[in-house]
This record gives sequence, C-alpha cells and structure tokens, in this order.
Amino acid sequence: MKEQLLQKYIEKITKEDIKKFSNSNSISLCDEEIDILYMELKKNWKVFLYGNPTPIFRELKTKLSPTTYEKGVELFYTMKQKYQAFL
Repeated sequence: MKEQLLQKYIEKITKEDIKKFSNSNSISLCDEEIDILYMELKKNWKVFLYGNPTPIFRELKTKLSPTTYEKGVELFYTMKQKYQAFL
C-alpha cells in the first residue's frame, strides 16, 4: 500500500517541485541539473528508496556540479534517515 501511494506521489512531481525543494535546502540547480534529477527520480525512485543507489550516485557525479552532487547526496541520506520509518 505504501509503495502505491509513493508511486502516485512520484508520478505527480514536477520539475518545478524539484527546483523549489532544492532551493528550500540551499541547493541551486541549473536547468540541466533539474532535468537530470527529474529523469533519475522518475526512472529510479524505487532504487533510491528501497535499493542501493550507489551506482546511480556514481553516474550523477559525472553529470552534476561538484557542489550540487555533494549537497544532494548529503541531503538524500539525511532525508532517507529521517523518513525511513514511513517507507
């Protein structure tokens, strides 16, 4: 049931949502980075939540600015730990 709710939520996420979330966490993204993160989220959300995202992070490291990458990975693990009980 939780997975279905999460899937419906992910389906509704927009690029603007990603931009707002990143800005609210002091991460500035260029349009290209927003596109990259949007596509990865839509394609790999189950891996991010339930699997091992390390290979995805390795690939993202080559596509994002170093600052964006570092802040993004840190934010991911902070949020995952915070909300783990709900997953």
